[in-house]
Amino acid sequence: MDVRLVLCLLWALLATASARPSSCYQSMPGESNAVTNCRSGADSCIAVQEVNTLGGVVQRGVFQSCTSSLISLEGDLDFEFAEGVYVRVHSEMCRETNCNTGEKRERPKISTVPNGGQCPSCYAPGSHRCLQNVTLHCQGAANHCVDVVGTLSENGVEIPFAARGCATQDVAKIKAGDILVSGIFIYRIKSIQLSPAPRPEIEDGF
Repeated sequence: MDVRLVLCLLWALLATASARPSSCYQSMPGESNAVTNCRSGADSCIAVQEVNTLGGVVQRGVFQSCTSSLISLEGDLDFEFAEGVYVRVHSEMCRETNCNTGEKRERPKISTVPNGGQCPSCYAPGSHRCLQNVTLHCQGAANHCVDVVGTLSENGVEIPFAARGCATQDVAKIKAGDILVSGIFIYRIKSIQLSPAPRPEIEDGF
């Protein structure tokens, strides 16, 4: 192979590996999006869509910004804490300028097909302890049990919470001490545990 071709290919690979956006879309809940220049520590653009029912009603929000891939998470970070009580977060990162476009794509519908797993469930806003547990039948891709304690804040107001329930595998990316900025709340994670949801044994009978 021609030496010049090898050098060109090597340069292209290095340029791709070090590519980073010069700017990204930025938006917070309740604000219109705008383009912002990224600082030197940011190597990606991020777009986070959240829908939750933690306040008793469906809340939706989008967060967009420059970010560092070393401290941000992507994937489907879904929690089901009780029947009708959930937090569903879809996060994507990209490395081209303004690639976290302002066009909000509709997230695929969440599967409600039972997967056979069961987990203890609760949601206790204002407390770091779950005082009761109810068995929750897991659905779709939420095939793990989660136990999480932390705080959530909105508009400068922060409250503690504790929760248990079913979750997706991507939740394993969340570690104690993480601060997660989503489309609605800022979550500060004090502790989190994730394990495969057990399936109850079915006894044969006549």
